[in-house]
Amino acid sequence: MKRAVPFALLFVFLVSATGFSLTVQSIQCGTGVKDRAIVNPSDNFKAGERVYCLTVLTDIKEPTYIIHRWVLDSRHFDVKLNIKPYKRFRTWSYKTIYPSMVGVWKLEVLDKDGNLLREKIFTVK
Repeated sequence: MKRAVPFALLFVFLVSATGFSLTVQSIQCGTGVKDRAIVNPSDNFKAGERVYCLTVLTDIKEPTYIIHRWVLDSRHFDVKLNIKPYKRFRTWSYKTIYPSMVGVWKLEVLDKDGNLLREKIFTVK
């Protein structure tokens, strides 16, 4: 008698078999980065400021990259960030927010294949 393998179980096995492992532990936004930590953490910013987003990654098995996708309405801006194989790795990018770019923003963290790993919402007024 044949048994069907549930798709979700097969997917987990295939992901595990490839050795891919990358976890986004946290995303924080603020007005700067100093000593690999976010400065003035907030989810609310003023137009004209630079907004920095710091991402903490864990369980990195091999060199790779992530993409910080800064999204406002239907526009997006991508920043490719190289990642090294460490137990814990911090990286960041920033976006200067011009007065014409007010609104609700989203920072998406994507893996090298374009899969959404995590996202962070913040507001610019």
